[in-house]
Amino acid sequence: MKYTKYDLGSLNLHTVKTDKFKTVTIKIKFKKEIKKEEITIRNFLSEILLRTTKKYNTERLMNIEKDNLYSINYASSTTISGNYNIMSFDFVYLNSKYTNENIDEDVFDFIHEIFFNPNIENNKFKKDTFKVVKEYMRTIIKSEKESPSAYAMNRLFENMEDKNPISFKADGYIEDLDKIEEKNLFEYYKETLNKDIIDIFIIGDIEPNKIKKLVDEKFHIKTFKKTSKSHYVLDNKIRLIPNIIKEKSKYKQSYLLLGYNLCDLTPFELNYVSYIYSSILGGSGDSKLFNEVREKNSLCYNIFDSFYRINGVMMIYAGISKENYEKAVNIIKKQVKEMEKGIFDEEEITKAKASYISGLKEIEDTPSSILNMYVSKEYLNLELFDERINLINKVTKKDIISLAKKLKLNTIYFLEGEDKNDKKRT
Repeated sequence: MKYTKYDLGSLNLHTVKTDKFKTVTIKIKFKKEIKKEEITIRNFLSEILLRTTKKYNTERLMNIEKDNLYSINYASSTTISGNYNIMSFDFVYLNSKYTNENIDEDVFDFIHEIFFNPNIENNKFKKDTFKVVKEYMRTIIKSEKESPSAYAMNRLFENMEDKNPISFKADGYIEDLDKIEEKNLFEYYKETLNKDIIDIFIIGDIEPNKIKKLVDEKFHIKTFKKTSKSHYVLDNKIRLIPNIIKEKSKYKQSYLLLGYNLCDLTPFELNYVSYIYSSILGGSGDSKLFNEVREKNSLCYNIFDSFYRINGVMMIYAGISKENYEKAVNIIKKQVKEMEKGIFDEEEITKAKASYISGLKEIEDTPSSILNMYVSKEYLNLELFDERINLINKVTKKDIISLAKKLKLNTIYFLEGEDKNDKKRT
């Protein structure tokens, strides 16, 4: 694989040339510093742009063009990446060996149509498509309330630090959705083209200079945009006395979550030591939390930990019965304390490293995963394949203990469910 980066002023182009795959994969990223009140409209915009265009002004015509391009696949998503909100547009198509020699040009014509000729009339998005997307968005946002685990996670993060973007709802907010109209969505679309930081990542059996020429021709963006702010959220609130929040719910199962701050971690600790720590504590089927809380004491249905490295947070999650709250909290705290004391052995470290390296090697099996590696390099300054393996192998028991001492419990959140007999007693 050969990677090349082109600084085109208004955007960056990243090409990865390889003959390993029959397809060409393109990821187009629009990045902006996050504002809570803009999450919903960015979700809306990323959805509506792929529905119709001026030329293909119905979903039927879009599907016909999709077939003309040999069943090209395309999708959009938005993500919160620390201090940034990122709209992503992915396109996957067969390369010219299996289609025709002009497929790259045809695909970039289609992409140009999507981004520069949206379905606009009188400086507004067309009403029919707009209404469909708005109702779809409303359904997505409301569906969060039907997931107690998602609700519990969001409540944990809100109570840890409501200004940390991890506490924002990725699907958006109904009150912001109600403010979106055809006109202000079009105005936001123009602002996005003019102000967002744009990166295009492409992988396949391609000619990089040809792709560069196509991007120059099809992406008519002249505004120069630079960024210096890190994705990483480094100013989290540390609590001397952990916050304890309890809420009741209509569900049978209860949800126990513990949120920790990652305090003053080095890049090596954040990206490598934390993985080994997490795997030993709660990230695998033979972890300390799984064995002690679930297997030995039968206190939970499931339990795991997750590191949100960009946001400086670790979460421990357990689905339990409400009567097991106190005992579960005590055993979880004990396991975290044992990590500080080094009560784990070298074999557990070796297993965690092997698991990391195995997962890393699987990344090379799919073009999208490979591109995501380069996205992480560009946005987060993370290392590539070989260097990641080299660094994970350098993690020692001493490193893990040092990291364990830097975790500070911020909040315990408990969403208390109902026992079978609760309603009979009331």
